[in-house]
Amino acid sequence: MFFKYLAALVLVTAFLYGCAGNHVYKSQSTYLTGFSFYDAQKKKELEGVTEGDISHVEPSPSFSKQSPFAKEMPSDFFLLKPYTDTWKAYYYFFQVRKRFHENLPGIIPESEFDIPVVWNDKVQVFLVYFQNSGRDIFSEWLSRSGKYIPMMKVILESKNMPPDLVYLAMIESGFNVRARSRKGAVGPWQFIDSTARRYGLRIDSWVDERMDPEKSTRAAADYLQDLYVMFESWELAAAGYNAGENRIKSAIETYRVSDFWEISEYTLPEETKDYVPKLIAALIIARDLEKYGFTGIEYQEPEPFEKVSVPPQRSLRDMARIAAINYERLRDLNPSLIMSSTPPGFSYDLNVPLGFGAIVASKYDEISALEIVVLRSYKSNTNKYYKVRRGDTLQKIASRYGVGVSALKKANRMKGSIIRIGQIIKIPGASGSAYVREKGTKGVRNTSSSAKAISKSTTRYKVKKGDTLQKIANRYGVELSSLMVANNKNTASNLKAGEILQIPQNGTVLLSSNGGKASQKSDTKNVIDYRVKNGDTLYKIASRYDVSVSQIKRWNNLKSTKLIAGDKIMIYAD
Repeated sequence: MFFKYLAALVLVTAFLYGCAGNHVYKSQSTYLTGFSFYDAQKKKELEGVTEGDISHVEPSPSFSKQSPFAKEMPSDFFLLKPYTDTWKAYYYFFQVRKRFHENLPGIIPESEFDIPVVWNDKVQVFLVYFQNSGRDIFSEWLSRSGKYIPMMKVILESKNMPPDLVYLAMIESGFNVRARSRKGAVGPWQFIDSTARRYGLRIDSWVDERMDPEKSTRAAADYLQDLYVMFESWELAAAGYNAGENRIKSAIETYRVSDFWEISEYTLPEETKDYVPKLIAALIIARDLEKYGFTGIEYQEPEPFEKVSVPPQRSLRDMARIAAINYERLRDLNPSLIMSSTPPGFSYDLNVPLGFGAIVASKYDEISALEIVVLRSYKSNTNKYYKVRRGDTLQKIASRYGVGVSALKKANRMKGSIIRIGQIIKIPGASGSAYVREKGTKGVRNTSSSAKAISKSTTRYKVKKGDTLQKIANRYGVELSSLMVANNKNTASNLKAGEILQIPQNGTVLLSSNGGKASQKSDTKNVIDYRVKNGDTLYKIASRYDVSVSQIKRWNNLKSTKLIAGDKIMIYAD
């Protein structure tokens, strides 16, 4: 039994002997410089300096045990000598630790999956900003956060991700679901078009799921998870979310460093350099609002809702009237319906206030009899003129009138993008979309044994090299199934360059025999059995087939990112 603990006993003895044997000298100065956390009064007591005595104290030539500058003799074990320098060092260490935890409560990372909190000059800049000139906007963000943070945290935790990543949405958009940036990023998580589509969000003339709080949060969680797998750092993952993973990857390869703070000294856009410090500052404040002066915030409450199936291409305003729901309330529950109408295709799952699901379902036939909303394009050959207002940019004006920024510059002979309030801008041949209402057909939910297409008009399209049915459907904002029916295509159909396709316009309504949504997974993807090779990673495979890491994990029920050569995984690719 004795031998079982012999090794431990030897180590403890060696440790104590080593501590006793070290010759440690106290600094001759009574002053300690730098940022300190320990008790100043205790410091004076330990150093033998009385109140009001700030004279320089020279060490005594004797080695009195009462002297704070005494040399620890090899025979003295510090555990039994509370007046020694070693005990003083221990005291200071635990004081620092105590004060550190008091100043940063609850934000010390507990595992590698928590966001590391670094308190440096860059973070301090935004702590000061949010408490002063940025106080009003930060208060507004906090107010909106009450409506979305509970849902967002549930989604992040379900994917085993740090719930504090919700503050990334705060920095991106201030939790504004309809936020739009100059670069075309949209929604609370500010997805650009290409990334949103890569992570399964629908974007067309009718629907922009980047503005759907729940769906965009799931997509953002998947994207951030992929970034973390790629960089093994939440700081770099956040930077990649802002600047793009390729830019961060290139910076790491160029400078051979994988630390955000070091990389930001060498390269990265100014926006990205500020992005991570801003995120950390928001997190620090949010963890202790009262300490930083944010009190009396009136938080918006989450709106409970339920989903109900409704007919396609019906106006939200008309449905709200029939179901006795406030229109603004219904519209706010469905921010992704950019035309305030359900999209063409199959029945659509609409968010309605809690308690209204049964009411709306009971009025399905009445809603079906409503006028169908059709989107028509228009183009004018006449020029219009616009007077610039406060907050206008060329991008905003161009988007409003459906013209390109370059066309706007050319029409106004502009070299730059600077405009001034009151300036008159010529709008060349404006184009856009407008509603056209057509009378619906009552009771059409289950009218045939197979899907029907009721087409209002069609456009002809010449297939180009690299085109797929899905790409063409996305380009024209129509359902894939609608495109397939219009051209008698099936899943095995191959497109040939030069082939002419009929593009059904947004007036097309697809009706299913069971009234439900058809799963398009098997219709839109080819299943590939991929055998893992040496050196493969999920990120490499995902990049090769233009899918995401999270999708591969979901399709194959993978709990981790580790792969073994020879394993087979399924990939659904175009």
